[in-house]
Amino acid sequence: MTSETRRLPLFPLHTVLFPGTTIPLQVFEERYKEMMKVCLESDGRFGVVLIKDGKEVGGSAIPHDIGTIARVLTVNESSMDRLHITAIGEERFQILEIIEDKPFITALVVADEKSQKHEVPIHELKLARETVSKHVSYLLSMRGGWINNTYAPSDPLRLSYFLAQILQVDMNERQRLLAMDSCESRLTTCRAQVDKESSKLALSAKIEITLKFSRH
Repeated sequence: MTSETRRLPLFPLHTVLFPGTTIPLQVFEERYKEMMKVCLESDGRFGVVLIKDGKEVGGSAIPHDIGTIARVLTVNESSMDRLHITAIGEERFQILEIIEDKPFITALVVADEKSQKHEVPIHELKLARETVSKHVSYLLSMRGGWINNTYAPSDPLRLSYFLAQILQVDMNERQRLLAMDSCESRLTTCRAQVDKESSKLALSAKIEITLKFSRH
C-alpha cells in the first residue's frame, strides 16, 4: 500500500482528536458552516488540528503540522442557526502545504499510517490491554459502578490511540503523543502513564474506604 495525498479542509481547534474517538462540535461561524457544506457534498471528511497560535473563533489560527482526518457521523441544525455535528477520527495526517486560507483553511495532506506495519511485541499488547481494563475498572469503582469485561482494541495502532485518549494530560502532551511516529513508542509511553494514573486512583479509593469505615 502507498500513502494517500489529498486536499483536506481544516478545522483548527484547541483540542486533539485521536483516530478511533468521536468529537462533538458546535459550528456557528459562517466560514465553518460553509466548510461543512463543502465536506458533506464530498465524502464528509475534514481535518481536526490543534491550534499552535491564534484563536479558535474570529481571527486566523496557525495549526500544528499533524492532525487527524475526521468523518462526519451526524448533523443537526438548531433553532439558533448552529450545526451540531458528531464526527469520528479516522487516520492521522501531516500537512504538506496550505493551499488556501480563505474563507477556511484547505491543505494538501498526506496520510500514511494505514500503509505501515505496526508490529508490537505480544507481551506489550497484553500488558497494554490489562492496563486499560484495570484503569477503567478503577474509574467505574470510584463512581459506584462495576464492569466484568472492558473493551480494548486488539489492533496495536488503535490500542495506542485508545490509551492516549484516556490519559489525563494537557493538549500539548496529547499532540506529542499523536505526532509519535512509532506505534510501539506511543503504546509504551501511554501504558506507563496510565499505570501511574491507575495507582493514584487505587490509592484514592483505598483512602476513601478507610475514611468511610473510620466514621463508624
